[in-house]
Parts: sequence; C-alpha cells; structure tokens
Amino acid sequence: MVGPAPNSNGESSVQEVLLHLNQIAPLGLAESWDNVGLLAGDPAMRVKTLMTCLSLTDSVLEEAIRHGVNLIVVHHPVPFKPIDRITTQTTTGKLLWDAIRHCIAIYSPHTAWDNAPKGINRQLAQILQLGNLRPLQVSPKPEFAQSELGSGIVGEFATATKLSDLWARLESAIPGIRPRCTDPQDSHVGRVGIVCGSGASLMPLVLKHQCEAFVTGEATYHQSLEAQAQGVSMLLMGHFASERFAMHKLASMLQASLPNVRCFASQTEQSDF
Repeated sequence: MVGPAPNSNGESSVQEVLLHLNQIAPLGLAESWDNVGLLAGDPAMRVKTLMTCLSLTDSVLEEAIRHGVNLIVVHHPVPFKPIDRITTQTTTGKLLWDAIRHCIAIYSPHTAWDNAPKGINRQLAQILQLGNLRPLQVSPKPEFAQSELGSGIVGEFATATKLSDLWARLESAIPGIRPRCTDPQDSHVGRVGIVCGSGASLMPLVLKHQCEAFVTGEATYHQSLEAQAQGVSMLLMGHFASERFAMHKLASMLQASLPNVRCFASQTEQSDF
C-alpha cells in the first residue's frame, strides 16, 4: 500500500476534529455499554496529523509516533473498561503512557461508527447490494428513532441470492476475509442481518426479523450451534476483516472534511482473527 502523504501546512484543534467525527458518527448512536469519545488528550491541542486504526497495539502506536501523529482515531476503545492506574505494567497502561508522553490524543467512535448512517454495518449492506435497509433495533433516542438509525442492519435482496454470491461480493470488496459458514449447503437467502465485529449476541433480533442469513465477524461455538438450530445461515468474516476496511473509509471521509490535516489509516495493522 502507498503510505500517507503530507497535506497542506494547516492544522485544527482536537475539538474541531471531534466536531467532524461526531457529524460522521454521532456519539449518541453508541451502545449504552460502550466507552466512546475522547479517551485521552487535550481538546485544545493542535492536530496536524491524524491516523485511524481498528485496534491500538505497540506496532500501531510506533507507526503513529514515526509519522508524527497528534490524534489516533481507534475503533476499539483504549481504555474500554475503567482503570484505577496508568502504569507500564499492564498492556493498556503502557499504551496510554506511551501515547500521552508523545502528546498523542486518543478518540474512539466504536459502536457509534458501527451504527452511523454511513457506518460499518451499512457499508457491508451496500457491498452485499441489499435493499430496504433498516436497523435490527431502532435507537431508543428520539433524535435517531425518526431517522431509523440503531443497532445492526437488516436488508433484503430483490430476488433470493446464493450464499456463495454473498461471499463473492464480500471477498471482492474486502481483502483478508477467511470465510466460514454454519450452512454446508449453498442455500438461497432473501433477508440478511448484519452486525460487524462480535455481533452474535444480537441473534434474537436476527430471528425477530426472520432473517435467513446473518453476517458478522465472529461467534462462539455455541452461538453457531444456535444459528444452525434456528435455521439461520451464519457467515463469519473474522472480527478484523469485518471492521478494518471501514477505518480506511473513515480516514478518507475525515480527509475530505479536514483538508488542512493529514489523515491516513494505519498501514502496519494486520490480524488473522
């Protein structure tokens, strides 16, 4: 891949960048259990370079430091759960300590980006060429309920489509997919539920919408057995593959709205999970 190229010499504050992020992925769309928003940093700090990534690891942080990144937009929150200290004796503590001492702010949109109008779930639905899109569960918040935004996506094909065709569409659009399916037959499906990442816990909503197929990142053995028992073909993309592609898209969207900030997606991040 081609590495990030510098933009103009302008810059914005962290707070100004956050306004654009909240327009793309309103934080009110995040799930109640999530930890989203600015997780480390000073809102007044200036941002010349921004990097998106799926998960913050040592190698990804080293890449950010190498490119002089001021703000990391990471999908998976760091920290995710409350912590009572920041030391280098834990993985999370070390990442935060290293980021802070290099003056790198950290922001996570997580499930707000999953559920956004142009977010990950809807991007997957568009790749599959589904129509009649609506959330598996409409947001309880009035400002989003009227626009039919919420958790996951359910959509339909104009005519029943083979599972193998679904995989072909995903594989042509997203590199690195390692397909697995609970259905050994090349069944025809008309209605599909989609939840990126670890979405199998939303199986009850998939059943409620009478979906014949369920596309998600990962599921446990017992969740897969439940799908089989309920007659739902569960297609597992891999957690990384089901979300990583959208961080490139987010970087492009931010670059379009922030011409004076250098925006790029991590080039070193990779995973087989």
